[in-house]
Amino acid sequence: MCKQAEENRLYGAICAAPAVTLLPWGLLKKKKLMRTDDDNAAKKEFNKVEWSVDHHTPSVLIPIAHGSEEIEVVTMVDILRRAKANVTVASVEKSLEVLASQGTKIVADILISDAQESAHDLIILPGGTAGAQRLSKSKVLKKLLKEQNSAGRIYGAVCSSLAILHKQGLLKDKRATAHPSVLDKLKDQAINGAKVVIDGKLITSEGLATVTVLALIIVSKLYGNGRARSVAEGLVFEYPKK
Repeated sequence: MCKQAEENRLYGAICAAPAVTLLPWGLLKKKKLMRTDDDNAAKKEFNKVEWSVDHHTPSVLIPIAHGSEEIEVVTMVDILRRAKANVTVASVEKSLEVLASQGTKIVADILISDAQESAHDLIILPGGTAGAQRLSKSKVLKKLLKEQNSAGRIYGAVCSSLAILHKQGLLKDKRATAHPSVLDKLKDQAINGAKVVIDGKLITSEGLATVTVLALIIVSKLYGNGRARSVAEGLVFEYPKK
């Protein structure tokens, strides 16, 4: 690292590493740390309802397939588990191991067939065009989503996977957001200018760059703003007080 700096090449560090490594090595002299200002909680909410889970630990199911976006899967799992939610990752493939969109191997907790054994407070679908197509072919997932809706439980989608909910008629009279390529098909239901859209017990998000916001808003809806802010602080992520 010192050689990198001496030769005027690029170097950097994340999280605690600048203070723990770069500072004692003398590589932060005359350097400043930068924060960016961003509207991290840009959301729109319609038909506001409480996401009551009857005082038990919230159960979240995240179905995945070959081609799912790993950033969306891992970020949602990480943040929701930091909030102490009971998160289960279920593969719709024949094996637990799934090859995500950028070649990352993800090992699911269970197969989707085993997810039928219990109810879930929230089912949230990650994006990825190829992954969404494979998720849409799962008869078990289709059944779970239909039951989720009829039981009045929470469900949602990120990015291109919104097309799955649209195809199954689960967006009827609902407002939503998604990747622009999918959003165009929603016509009057499409909400522009928001990273996350909530309509009653439906939650949707634009995509990769908004999944942290999505996960923190889910935490806020399930546990309250205090828990969401606490988790956000651990991530060094700006989260609004209201």
